[in-house]
Amino acid sequence: MAKKFFYNRVYNTKRTIINIVIIGVCIIGIIICFILTSNFQGQSKKPTGGEVSIKTEATVEVNEKFANDIFFSKIENVDLDKIEIKYPEDYDISKMGKYDVEIIIEGKSYESSLKVVDTTKPELTLKEVTIKPNATYSANDFVESCTDNSNASCNISYYTEGVDEEGKAINYEGYKKAGTYSIKISATDETGNQTVKETKLNIQNSSTPKPPVETPSTKCKYGNNEYDTENYLIAIDITSNNCAVSLDLYKNANTTKEIDQLMETETTRIKKDVEALNLAGTLALNRMISAVVNKTGDGIVGYELKITITITNNGESKKITEYKVDKDGKRVFIDNPYNLGK
Repeated sequence: MAKKFFYNRVYNTKRTIINIVIIGVCIIGIIICFILTSNFQGQSKKPTGGEVSIKTEATVEVNEKFANDIFFSKIENVDLDKIEIKYPEDYDISKMGKYDVEIIIEGKSYESSLKVVDTTKPELTLKEVTIKPNATYSANDFVESCTDNSNASCNISYYTEGVDEEGKAINYEGYKKAGTYSIKISATDETGNQTVKETKLNIQNSSTPKPPVETPSTKCKYGNNEYDTENYLIAIDITSNNCAVSLDLYKNANTTKEIDQLMETETTRIKKDVEALNLAGTLALNRMISAVVNKTGDGIVGYELKITITITNNGESKKITEYKVDKDGKRVFIDNPYNLGK
């Protein structure tokens, strides 16, 4: 893996960043290749008067509704309603796993499989909380609602990777004195898909009609969280109180669990979507994580994830898609000739 040279190889000092006007500091470039023809096309069968190609594996999301044609990369002059699909006894669309599937065409039996995955983040809505000094509060107090495609309850907690400007872990449950504090809440599902959002905790005396000035001070040591939004898109926001984090913290940093989870989830998700295109050839998937600095070049504000997929067939390569992922896990396309979904 590329983690060995994570920051050492590509880190730029503040002066270098400013001089050459680079906002993104490249961190990771990972290329994953997989064979589309062997995994997705399967073998061709020729029922009476027609032809079908059965995939060795099809992929769906948890609780996703799908049609039987998901198992075929090609189907010509064959009545799909006359094809029988048999699932195993333990098959459950609400549970992740790989299920063997029997496909019966004109009395002949063929094998395929259905892989049920969960790559969808919980939908989290937060609210502000107001308490008196020294009162207790919990992460769930800030949650207006949280739902997940698995239909299971969200796991609510304080954001564990939150750091201040100097890289010290933030204790979101430790505020006692009067002030207004930024609180980051994490919602995860059983698979580990995570949604992180920010809200406010207002601690005020009963005699105080309005919340006091935000604490800690909003003056940022390494600049604010403004960055070049025309060229970069944040997938993971690491700022706190709208302040960027010191560049020095990332000279020898390692990837975080959140970055790793983001890359793995999006890889699974895009493979599923490209699989549905039924293309023949060898796919190459490139994942690039970049650290994004603020406009002043004094601090880091977050990470950008860019995905590029190309296909090679008969010695000719072309781009299938290229996009970035935003903070909500949605795709923002740079190139999308096959109209893949967000």
